[in-house]
Amino acid sequence: MIEKRRILNETLKWLDLEKTLNASTTLVPGGYHRPVGCASAQRLAVIIPYRDREENLKILLNNLHRVLQKQQAEYAIFVVEQESGTPFNRGLIKNIGYLEAQALCHFDCFTFHDVDLVTESERNTYMCGTLAVHHARRLNTWNYRVLYTFLFGGVLTFNETYFSTINGYSNLYFMWGAEDDDLFERMRKKQLRFVASKYPRYTALNHEREPRHPKEKMKIYANSSQRMDTDGLNSMGRLYQVISVDYKPLYTRIYVSVNQTEIYNQLKRYGISLLNTK
Repeated sequence: MIEKRRILNETLKWLDLEKTLNASTTLVPGGYHRPVGCASAQRLAVIIPYRDREENLKILLNNLHRVLQKQQAEYAIFVVEQESGTPFNRGLIKNIGYLEAQALCHFDCFTFHDVDLVTESERNTYMCGTLAVHHARRLNTWNYRVLYTFLFGGVLTFNETYFSTINGYSNLYFMWGAEDDDLFERMRKKQLRFVASKYPRYTALNHEREPRHPKEKMKIYANSSQRMDTDGLNSMGRLYQVISVDYKPLYTRIYVSVNQTEIYNQLKRYGISLLNTK
């Protein structure tokens, strides 16, 4: 029998959501939870790349906090929000979340979690081992089919050593898609494996679809393995600026600006020009 927990998909006001999650007693400001009466083996950072998805974020937090607390996890949730004015860059935003979370507190485990995906099983733990874990492998919108073998996106968990070995995500992809496939190429080049969660079924929340630019993505993706050692966690110095860090009741909000010009300069250094790409 396949387990499916009841997804809480009602939209609440922030104050009501904080009350229903009992945030004042279960969470430290910033969305940090430590289980009472037991010591957790790992400290988990959940990193959510975000922009303009408030309703999705509320629903995810309402479900995710409940699941993690039922599992007695020690965790903190970081919502990394890119300011408007530049195209969204999910890979860079995830890298920012990783570095800034580490700067605030030591974490053993990192889960990168899309804002529109909710686990359907309370037994789907976000703890990590030596290998990466792909959680959101079977979505309700795909009739729970695995679309292709090297599918590797949505919700992923890494330990610190693994993620630093692959140099994190590429910073060069704007808009939706391809940064996860690029990440898989990094793992393949380093001969690192991943495991699929035993509870891989997720519900995808409704939202407006983001535009794709497949020709641009293929120009960048074509040399992903060649630039992996110089494009990632170790090349972010001039690519972003932290505008503010806010410790909200349910999460830590890291608000950042992205230097689009510098990213295009890096693309040029790799011999990639996106001019006149349609």
